[in-house]
Parts: sequence; C-alpha cells; structure tokens
Amino acid sequence: MTYLVGKAPVEDFRKWRSTFHDNESYRTEHGERGYQVFQSVDDPNEVIVLFEWDENKDPRAFFESKEMREIMAEAGLRGRPDITEVELVDQKPAQQPSA
Repeated sequence: MTYLVGKAPVEDFRKWRSTFHDNESYRTEHGERGYQVFQSVDDPNEVIVLFEWDENKDPRAFFESKEMREIMAEAGLRGRPDITEVELVDQKPAQQPSA
C-alpha cells in the first residue's frame, strides 16, 4: 500500500468537501483505496488528506494529470497541493478511554 499526505488551502471547506466526495469514484478508478480528511483547527480552509493508494498505480501522475488539476481547481484549491508520499513504519491503534 502506498500512502500520500496532501495538504492545501481551499477557498471554502464545504465546497471543497462536496467536490471531494463527488469525485470519489474517479479517484478509486485510478488507485485510491481509502482516505482520512483533516481540517486545520487554526485555519478551517486548510485541508490535509491522508490517502491510501494501490501500490500498482502512480498517484503522483494521477494528481499531476490535466483532469485532476481541473477537478482540484473546481473544488476551490488555492494553488497546487503539497503532496508527499510516505511509508508506514509504525502504528499504535487508538485506545478507548477507561470508564
């Protein structure tokens, strides 16, 4: 599994989120296997997405494609997102608080 962290300022979080969900099947067709969306507590129009991507697909080429750049512009991204490919090397699942 390939992981990507994408970070970008957006014009309006609600609009971005709606467009993001509307294009879920398009991303899935090109290798997305899952995601987690985060919103900055300091700036509600700063979005961070952790993507899980099929290791047999090239996510960088996908995000650089003309089609995806158009979708990101439609979603209200201000500029190109900062995308970093990362590798999971350690993990601790969240624990439920004690009652």
